[in-house]
Amino acid sequence: MRDNKGWFYDSRRTLMIIALVIIIGVISISYVGYSSYGSIIRDDIRNITKLTSTNIYSEIDNELTKPIFVSLTMANDQFVKHWIYNESDATEPEITNYLEGIREKYNYHSVFLVSSQTKRYYHYNGLFKTILPEDDHDQWYYNFLAQSESYILDVDQDEADNHLLTIFINCKILDDYDNVIGVTGVGVEMDYVQDMLETFEDTYKLEAFLVDENGLVQAHTNGAMIETRNIGNEALYRDLGNTFYRRDQDLNIFHLDKDGQEQYVISHYIDELDWYLVVRKDTAQLGNSFNRQIKLDVGITLLILIIVIGAVYKIIVAHQREIHKLAMTDTLTALANRRYFDERLARDLTRTESQWCLFVIDIDGFKRVNDVYGHLQGDKVLVHTAELCQSCMPDVSLARWGGDEFSGIARGSCDDIYKLLESYRKAVEDDAALQSFGVTVSIGVTAAVATDTADSIVKRADQALYRSKSTGRNRITIG
Repeated sequence: MRDNKGWFYDSRRTLMIIALVIIIGVISISYVGYSSYGSIIRDDIRNITKLTSTNIYSEIDNELTKPIFVSLTMANDQFVKHWIYNESDATEPEITNYLEGIREKYNYHSVFLVSSQTKRYYHYNGLFKTILPEDDHDQWYYNFLAQSESYILDVDQDEADNHLLTIFINCKILDDYDNVIGVTGVGVEMDYVQDMLETFEDTYKLEAFLVDENGLVQAHTNGAMIETRNIGNEALYRDLGNTFYRRDQDLNIFHLDKDGQEQYVISHYIDELDWYLVVRKDTAQLGNSFNRQIKLDVGITLLILIIVIGAVYKIIVAHQREIHKLAMTDTLTALANRRYFDERLARDLTRTESQWCLFVIDIDGFKRVNDVYGHLQGDKVLVHTAELCQSCMPDVSLARWGGDEFSGIARGSCDDIYKLLESYRKAVEDDAALQSFGVTVSIGVTAAVATDTADSIVKRADQALYRSKSTGRNRITIG
């Protein structure tokens, strides 16, 4: 395995090469971009507009698709179906508590259920009304039943809540024979969608709104335009023709340049909503400012890049050291781990100038601690035993060998190391906390010889440990 120093220098050299490549790339790209900006700027503006539109689409699709899934889940909930089947015997609080639970969980403005049998309209606050065919405000229900769709979005005033403008997601509840037994759904307050659109408009400096397939506005930051403005009556959109409402591609993009005012108009069909997202962005100022900014951007980019590379270099070096340390440390006992011990053992086997020994420690009765007191207490015993080992042998290279075993490499003869190990064995034996669990340690130790391999010296230490265990435990055996 390569040493840390070589790895460190390789990492630094790699980082410097990457930094040089990035700097050269930034300069080259900036130069080419500046030289040919005339044609590229328009493509960039178009791409920026597309990306902006896609981001807005994703946000709106995500926010308005979630209530659809919630409504569909409600419509297929066996509790809801069972309650409707047994409505005459069921209690009102059962269904209102269910609706209130959905409202609290998802924080929707409205949650409702209509029983087809009784035409009762249940709100999360309780029974609100009975649906009547002669009530103009109840026509949504009968119109929905006449359609083949399993769910629809409907912009309407919420009678149950101060006639607030709301986007309702209405879902049919079907029995096992596909007969409609009720309608359920949730309502998203229009103010919430308007705030979302307003955020987009302020952030991206554009106009964004939602229309149905006939061009009728369904959501707009200007509430007066909702269900009153039809973009099909406006020259800008009328001139674009039916291609504006195409559904066979993700984006319908139109570039308009009239009287020196350049703009992009994009329509994006949202399948789950059956609505179109319309984005209109004036790009003239963007094109003018792009040229002014490009030189400044190149300079700032290079400066930031140099600073970032320097900071990243320091962070990488620090993290590499920390990662290497963590990779060589047992997380429970904070001792070195088996990987570190194996590397240390391999290095020490190449050194023949001094005496050294290898020992293996096993905790007696540790399985009983786990079985009787649980693994959490077992971990505490393991940690405490490791701490005693460190305190008794501060100058010895210690490691957690695995499970309840520790290993170590110590300089000196076996007789010298035996004394250190005996002090540790006695400390464990006399420790009040460990005595309560009946814990002691058995140890096997062996001296290294010139012909040793990792397998041979470990095998001798293991055999010595086995003799300690088999002859009564709580003792040290030299192998």
